[in-house]
Amino acid sequence: MKAFAKRAFKYFGILLLTGVSVIALLALIPITATVKPIQPTADTHYWSMPGNYRIAYQKVASNNQQKKAPIIFLHGGPGGYIHSSIVKTLAPISNSGRDLYFYDQSGTGLSDRREHPKDTTLHGHVEDLYEIITRQIKAEKVVIIGQSYGAQIATGMAVLHPELVEKLILSSPGDIDPVEFDENGRPRNEIRYPVPANLTFRNIDPNGEARAKQDIDSMPVRAIVSLAIATMFDRKFASDQEVDNTLNTMASRFTEDMVCDRKNVKPEEGGGGMYSRAGSNFYQDSDNPRALMPKMKAPVMVLQGGCDFISYSDAYEYVALYPNARYQFIPDAGHIIWWDKPEAYRANIEKFLSEPLPVK
Repeated sequence: MKAFAKRAFKYFGILLLTGVSVIALLALIPITATVKPIQPTADTHYWSMPGNYRIAYQKVASNNQQKKAPIIFLHGGPGGYIHSSIVKTLAPISNSGRDLYFYDQSGTGLSDRREHPKDTTLHGHVEDLYEIITRQIKAEKVVIIGQSYGAQIATGMAVLHPELVEKLILSSPGDIDPVEFDENGRPRNEIRYPVPANLTFRNIDPNGEARAKQDIDSMPVRAIVSLAIATMFDRKFASDQEVDNTLNTMASRFTEDMVCDRKNVKPEEGGGGMYSRAGSNFYQDSDNPRALMPKMKAPVMVLQGGCDFISYSDAYEYVALYPNARYQFIPDAGHIIWWDKPEAYRANIEKFLSEPLPVK
């Protein structure tokens, strides 16, 4: 019996060593690009941030002499970037007298990659936004449009500095962290905010295929090892460009499930920031903003499409917690609303912005 156990232990050790060796060899294989990395254009400008890094932005300036509070658009992710389609969709709003700013969050797009993965967090994105508003564009008040993860950044700013927010627009907002569950493990939002009978949602990913495309199994071994090392040791194994190549490849597939109609999918433009995605997702828990949200009195509009993979209940929680908020449903639109319905997306925003501010 002892001899058998000894042999079994020996063979297990050999298998383990073989497995580790295979992983080590696969981790040495470079990650190639399937999507051409994003490149700056004549419209690309940079803000120098206090932490000695740059944030890339585009500005659509208004020609209207009647200047109003500027608009800042926050893209989704974490790890997303400013896609040219959102600039094209929202640019006409500048005719109303508002300058528009579109920037790549730290570690994404054309913005600088940070030295360590933990350098990029939700808190850091909120601090960047505060720096941009108060010191870079020097605005007394702004309109913030937060898409998906950008809605979490926008809410972080709104609850900490409500005096800076004229109006808040949250499109396809990600759920408020931390998610709350009841004693049976069911999300409380599903109980509190059931889908109204007059709204029809369509699940465009019933088999979880979009989620599978984002799964770790679909990633190269070198990327998996890199993210594991980043998570445990806050160090980068593969280069930023290599892990960004992975995210860009994944995005070219999972964005197919962010629309109602796949013919509306736009080509990937190669600005993904994988280490930023990892850092913002895993390294630092967000402060629970729920207690502060009722104190933010500025008007809020939540936009959501009928094919959004974010649940109605999670999106509606923002409406329930902000005291001056409303919900706007856009049929036949997915998570990236402006890919399916650009005119409806812009029209709802323009209408909301044209409404007078509440009397204090």
